[in-house]
Amino acid sequence: MGYTQIIASLFGAPLTTVERFSAEAEEINLAVERKLGGRRLWALGRDERFALYCVTRLVRPRIAVESGVGSGVSTTFILSALEQGVLHSFDLGVKYGDEEEAYPVGLIVPEELRKKWVLHLGDSKRLLKPFLKSLGNDKIQLFLHDGEHTTPNVRSELTLAWSHMDKGAILVDNCDWTEAPDEFAKRLNTSITHLVDDMCLILKGWR
Repeated sequence: MGYTQIIASLFGAPLTTVERFSAEAEEINLAVERKLGGRRLWALGRDERFALYCVTRLVRPRIAVESGVGSGVSTTFILSALEQGVLHSFDLGVKYGDEEEAYPVGLIVPEELRKKWVLHLGDSKRLLKPFLKSLGNDKIQLFLHDGEHTTPNVRSELTLAWSHMDKGAILVDNCDWTEAPDEFAKRLNTSITHLVDDMCLILKGWR
């Protein structure tokens, strides 16, 4: 079963709708690939980008959060999928990728999308908790973990995101690098779905 069928089933959405979102993602991906220019900058794979876009379109978050930005591929796909929401991104701001040159964080994010983007530079282990607390009664609806993939950090970020979410989606890239996502879902007695490659999805409040 492909990611479009999986996502449609999880969200109870028409497959034709998810396929339409995937087609939109294809157009975005062409522009992203042109900006990357073949550089190896540790970006999400093609199908992961498309799945992230489709999920974001279905969730329609008012507040989205991601840890780990790098070149800004995931950022661009989330921002492109947002309607009225804002994306808060956390990144160390250090060199990334396999190229010799160090590039600015989010270098490929189009200028027209930046008005709904807030970049927080620093360690998410230090910044994420106070940021979420600062939201008060506001909740997040989308969280993407693609930062430090250690078991303690993944466990901590998923716990924080879940506790500040009533209804939404948590996505984890490189979810096979640690058992934390599976252990987290098991502890909460909730489902975890491997969408595509090594990206998994945990939904809250959708069923």
